[in-house]
Amino acid sequence: MNQITSSFQELLNNWAHGGAMPEQVIEVSHPHFCEKLGVDPEQFSFLAYAQVGDPNEWNQSGIEFPEVLEGTMYMYVPSRWKIDLKQSNLAQVQEGEKVRMTMILTSRDEWRMTLPEFFKVGEVSAYAYYPVQSPHYDKWIACIDRDKRMWIYTFYRAGDWILITKGDAGGRNTLVLHVSTAVHSSPWYSWMSVEQAT
Repeated sequence: MNQITSSFQELLNNWAHGGAMPEQVIEVSHPHFCEKLGVDPEQFSFLAYAQVGDPNEWNQSGIEFPEVLEGTMYMYVPSRWKIDLKQSNLAQVQEGEKVRMTMILTSRDEWRMTLPEFFKVGEVSAYAYYPVQSPHYDKWIACIDRDKRMWIYTFYRAGDWILITKGDAGGRNTLVLHVSTAVHSSPWYSWMSVEQAT
C-alpha cells in the first residue's frame, strides 16, 4: 500500500465514523496520476478543473430518486452523457451504449459498512476533500488505479445522505472528463440554496 492510499484511507475512515472533519481543502496526487492526466505534477490541482466548460459541450444534468428522496440533483457532465435511473437508488450515466458512470444514493450508515470492501479496490493515485458548506455538505474525490485503468470515485455528503459516483476513466481524454465532472458537480446545490434562503 502506498503512502497516498494509507493517508486517504485513514482520513476517510475517520470522517466516515464521525471523527473530526478536515477544516480545509485537501489535495494529494502521485506523479503517476499526473502523468496519466498529462499535467506537470508540480502544477497539478483538482481545482484547475473547476472552470465552466463550453455550454455546447457541458451541462448540468438533473436526476431524481423519487422513491428515496424528494428533490432534483444536478451533475455537471458532458452533453453527450445521459443520466438514466435504473433502480430506486441507482442511476447510470451513459454515452451511447457505454456506461461512463454509476451513481448510488444511500444513507451514510449503509455506506460506512461498505468501506472495508471499497478499501480493497486498488491503489489511490490522487484524492481530494472539499468542505463545501460545513458541517453538513462536503465531498471526497478518489482516483484509484486498478488493472491499468483509472476509476474516479466521489462521495457527495449532505447530512445523513451520500451520493456515490464511480466513473470508468480508461484513457486520458475520459480521465479529464471525469475529473472535471467530479470537481465541478455539486448535486446537493438546490438543498444548500434552500437552507441559505431560510
